[in-house]
Amino acid sequence: MWNKKDKEVVSLATKGRTKTTTKTVKIKPLASDKMTAAEARQRVVELEEELEREKSKLWCHLCGRKLVSDRFYIDTDPRSKSGYTAICRDCARRLALRTDINNEEHEPTKESCKEALFYLNRAFTEKIWDASVAESTNDALGNTKNNVWTSLVKNSALPQQAGLGWRDSDMFKTHIKYEDEKTAEDVMAGREDQDTYADFLKNKADVTRLLSYDPFEQEKISDQPFLYSQLLGLLDASEDANDDMMRTASCISIVRGFLQLSKIDDTIAKLMSDLSQVQNNSATIKSLQESKGKVTSMIKDLAAESCISLKNSKNAKKGENTWTGKIKKIRDLNLRAANVNGFDIQTCRGMQQVQEMSDASIMKQLALDESEWSDMVAEMREVIVALRKEKEQYKEINRILLQENLDLKDYLEDIGKKPDKNFVNLKEMYAAFATTEEESEEVPKDANSE
Repeated sequence: MWNKKDKEVVSLATKGRTKTTTKTVKIKPLASDKMTAAEARQRVVELEEELEREKSKLWCHLCGRKLVSDRFYIDTDPRSKSGYTAICRDCARRLALRTDINNEEHEPTKESCKEALFYLNRAFTEKIWDASVAESTNDALGNTKNNVWTSLVKNSALPQQAGLGWRDSDMFKTHIKYEDEKTAEDVMAGREDQDTYADFLKNKADVTRLLSYDPFEQEKISDQPFLYSQLLGLLDASEDANDDMMRTASCISIVRGFLQLSKIDDTIAKLMSDLSQVQNNSATIKSLQESKGKVTSMIKDLAAESCISLKNSKNAKKGENTWTGKIKKIRDLNLRAANVNGFDIQTCRGMQQVQEMSDASIMKQLALDESEWSDMVAEMREVIVALRKEKEQYKEINRILLQENLDLKDYLEDIGKKPDKNFVNLKEMYAAFATTEEESEEVPKDANSE
């Protein structure tokens, strides 16, 4: 209603369950109690404009304020109906700059900027982050108010970022590596139970040492573990034994043939896994089987010509499959453990047993009189005295060397260096040291049995 003081007062009452609120809106006073038609139309236009301004305001999901759209960032996500971000500019800045309860801003971090971009539904990429860091630290630009957040929020709104949301960030992308980009570590990842990276390196180093070059340098990294392990079984342990280039080339070709057979079998198994498509794939499967037969025939011919297969091997004539041949192979590898004499009485348990049985058999067959026994005892006494004296000398030398060896190992542990892998346990290496321990363990058993 119109009052006498030329003021328009509108009372709005909202009834709820618990209380009633009344809002009074003061409207511009009119010059007279009555409005002309033109003035009424103008008033309606003003009210409609004010209503449109109220409709254009947006709610911030964090602070809960209703603000004009200019206080929000543009959201280029095509699924966004409003076209604006869910939080206002001020809230995004508070998140990025880690504003505390005292309303003080701190230096933005990578994680705080990620959180702000998450609420703004903008993509985070390492490329834009690096560019923003470089821009914020460039004094030549002359903008002292710039920090990494102001640069990041500006760069994330560039035209090339249009349509990208938070789910398009780098952390949600799967990095793709082509075969020529893969390293040995990438190939070995997840295959620790099949072949370890250390075994792969060892096989590769052994092949390179025996041939003086890497025969599979151009092969795929994923195929190299199989190739090196197979080739190492075909090569001779001695470097000089691989001088026959025809045999070496045949071994390399045979190993590559085995790899081709493996891939052909995998392809055939994949084609036959879908029974509904077996008939359609029958021509491909037949072609693969024919190729497999040709590769197999080539492998057999190479193995026969180079005497690689067991059927055509000439190792038996050379004596390489005998005990002496095996010991010679081990010594040719220059292994430290190969220096032990396998036929020595003191280092081989089998030879000790042979000696004991031989001595017992000799003593049973001998029939000696008293004079012969006396001569033997006298000679044995002289030998025993000499051996005892020599033993005491070497025992002292051994004690000194053993002490120095133990001191050296302790020193290596103190400085954090691991002992050399060639160091061996004497109890495992020499039967003489293990005998004393075993005999001491057998004494309680005999005592208990009695």
